[in-house]
Amino acid sequence: MENNTESNVIIEAQNVTRTFWMGEVEVRALRDVSLKIKRGEFVAIMGSSGSGKSTFLNQLGLLDIPTSGTIIIDSVDTSRMSEKEKGEFRLRNLGYVFQDYALLPELSAIENVYLSLMMQGKNKEECQKAASAMLIAVGLEDRLKQLPSKMSGGQQQRVSIARALAHKPRVLFADEPCANLDSTASKQVLELFRKFNKEVEQTIVMVTHEDWHVEYVDRIIRLKDGVLE
Repeated sequence: MENNTESNVIIEAQNVTRTFWMGEVEVRALRDVSLKIKRGEFVAIMGSSGSGKSTFLNQLGLLDIPTSGTIIIDSVDTSRMSEKEKGEFRLRNLGYVFQDYALLPELSAIENVYLSLMMQGKNKEECQKAASAMLIAVGLEDRLKQLPSKMSGGQQQRVSIARALAHKPRVLFADEPCANLDSTASKQVLELFRKFNKEVEQTIVMVTHEDWHVEYVDRIIRLKDGVLE
């Protein structure tokens, strides 16, 4: 695998293009996008609807495969990985927060968090301890055994953040994490992101369309029609 010699760069996109077909119509969602994200940076990807924000996040987070171009994460050229290797890499190195929370409704908060840890081969006691500590860190110490249906949207999103961060990922990807939240809950989520970004130098890449979110981030990446502005 190729190495990225710039040790402070954790993600590098090299000439990334993503093309979709809608019937016989070719849609170029991303057009030759290149950029670097530094270790410990909190970055927002912004742009109007249809600009390619979520598509680009999916390329950076290895949730989709570029039509052409390369994604390098922490010196690893991911284009050289098999799908199985990518799955293992995602599980151990990356964390994800989505706008719909994606919690298992039949599991409690702590069970939702430690399930992802158990998939990495850790024992149950170790997983429960780590899950409990992370839920306390996001302010849910009194909700450990509560089901998602008994929580507000903001609380559910905090569970999903705890789940994404419990295994200490190199990069946290968040796709419109505040889309289903009111302004108060949104601020709480963004303050949590900022806390982890500053205290443990967590690298965060977040898609958002809200202009007021920029006060929480280090840098804004703007896309328009699949091209960096």
